[in-house]
Amino acid sequence: MILGLILAIVGGIWGLVQAFAEGTLWGATYLLIPFAFVIFYMANWSKRQIRKNFILIIVGLILSLLGSTFLGNHINNKFVVDSASIPDISNISNNSENNSEKTEAIEVIADPFREGINAATKAAELAQVANTQAEWNEVAITWHQALVLMKEVPESHPQYEAAKNRIDLYRNNREIAKKKAEN
Repeated sequence: MILGLILAIVGGIWGLVQAFAEGTLWGATYLLIPFAFVIFYMANWSKRQIRKNFILIIVGLILSLLGSTFLGNHINNKFVVDSASIPDISNISNNSENNSEKTEAIEVIADPFREGINAATKAAELAQVANTQAEWNEVAITWHQALVLMKEVPESHPQYEAAKNRIDLYRNNREIAKKKAEN
């Protein structure tokens, strides 16, 4: 891609030099009027140096387009999500909350205690109406989120002791939801 851009740019600059060599009017037209270079090349096609330069520009543009297409496909493939790589809630182990530091944070959590309470409240509300396996899986995931958030409460937080006390409760609630999802 970069090689193609370099070839096209060098060819374009060399074409400008050739246009000024043919005359100031050709040079000014080549420089100032969009796509006037095409007219310049057609009018001077019989000259070998000008043909070679035009071919250099075309080859550079083709290489650049092919390179950018390849790069675009490569970048797009990096962002494709394979549904098989999404973990199933039934595979969450008791050690998964210990691996929470491996999970990348999508947003900065201003108050993990408050967010944990919100997640626990949501999990409790979901549990009140859960009937299907998918609904119980969602309950278990939400309890897991609440558990991870409580583990992130720093010791300096005024609710640190309350957060510590809730960790076992949230872990137990998650396990109950996982068992109901399995039935």
